[in-house]
Amino acid sequence: MGNRIQESGYRGQGRQSTALPALAVLLLLFAAWGLLPSAHYVKAAPAGATNVQPRPVGVVTDSPAITISTATATTSATPTTSAHEAQIQWTFGAVSGTYASCTVQAKTSYDGTNYLTLGAPASVTVTSGAVNAWTLIEQLGTGSVTTSAVSSTAALGFGQATEFAFSCTSYGTAAPVTVAVIYR
Repeated sequence: MGNRIQESGYRGQGRQSTALPALAVLLLLFAAWGLLPSAHYVKAAPAGATNVQPRPVGVVTDSPAITISTATATTSATPTTSAHEAQIQWTFGAVSGTYASCTVQAKTSYDGTNYLTLGAPASVTVTSGAVNAWTLIEQLGTGSVTTSAVSSTAALGFGQATEFAFSCTSYGTAAPVTVAVIYR
C-alpha cells in the first residue's frame, strides 16, 4: 500500500512538471503577439493608376504625368475621393525658350468626366531649376453646415479625381517638369 501512494504521488508530479512548461510557452507566445506592430489599412488606388503610391494614415503621394510643349497642358488625373488637402510641388528641368505669366489651375471631378476648378490658379515660375510649391485646403464650415453657391464651373472640395491645368500667355519650346503631390 505504501508503494501505491508513492507511485500515485510520482505520477501526479510528472503531470505537473509537463503542464507548467506548456503554460509558460503559451504565456510567452501571447506576450510576443502583443508586441507585434499593428497593421495600417490604406485604400488601394483604382486599376490603371500606376503613378499613385498609397501611404499609411490616409496619405496618397502622386507624380501625375504632364508634357509641356505648348502654352497649355493638363496632367493625368489622380483619385482623390477622400482628400481634403493637397501639397503640390512643380520642379522644372532645363527649360527651352521663355515662358511668361504661367499658372497652374487645380480641377476636380465628381463624375470622372466633367472637371470644375478647385481654388484659384497658382502663378508659377517656369525657368530652369525653378521649384514652385503651394497647398490646397478644402473650406470648412464655421459652426454649422454651410451650403455653397450652386456652380457649374467651381468646386469647394475634392471630387473623385483631380488634375492640374498649366497655361501661359507666351511660351518657349519645352519645359520639362516633375510634379509631386501629397493628398491627405
